Amino acid sequence: MNPFTSSWICTAIIVICLCARSVNAGAIEVFVTDNAGEPLANAVVQLVGSSEAVNVSKQPLVMDQMDKSFVPKVLLAPIHSEINFPNSDNIRHHVYSFSKAKTFELKLYAGQPKDPIKFDQEGIVVLGCNIHDSMVGYIYVTDAQAYLTDVNGMVYIQSLPEEVNSIAVWHPDTKQGVDYRKVIQVPSSNTSQITVSLDIQSPEPRNTFEDVFGSL
Repeated sequence: MNPFTSSWICTAIIVICLCARSVNAGAIEVFVTDNAGEPLANAVVQLVGSSEAVNVSKQPLVMDQMDKSFVPKVLLAPIHSEINFPNSDNIRHHVYSFSKAKTFELKLYAGQPKDPIKFDQEGIVVLGCNIHDSMVGYIYVTDAQAYLTDVNGMVYIQSLPEEVNSIAVWHPDTKQGVDYRKVIQVPSSNTSQITVSLDIQSPEPRNTFEDVFGSL
């Protein structure tokens, strides 16, 4: 091979590699586990101190009801989002919340309520059904960049803003309570993955929704 050609190919490869690295600069994976080291789905990873505005969907988000459960269990909602609460079961539900971030009630109904509900205040909204006490769902309303872990307990943040030096991790089943967030400092060195362990407990059976969540 011509020495000039060989040198040109090597230079091109180096440039491509550098470009690929620059595209992924600041990318980070967050792995969330329970106290037994098992992957934890439905955990929210929020960037602390991010100045980037969150995008609100033009279409309402959806918190469905299927098989006497809220689906999804945790809905991540940018502040000012509108949310629909369809009932996909063949029985009626009575959805409501006593949470400070949003108090509302959708009295016994089937199908699709006429209007979505707007969520204009940050916080954790705990949902229940007046008819089926075992039904509990959560809406995490935030004005910051946030991500929801998948079934493998992972979130991938493509670009971590320079002003962010910590993350807050939340899950509805921590022993510290539904308002608890675990704050983790992001290492200043080039770190591609952070593992966060949360102390999880199984929710206790309850008789009434208000007895447990009425103070929120």
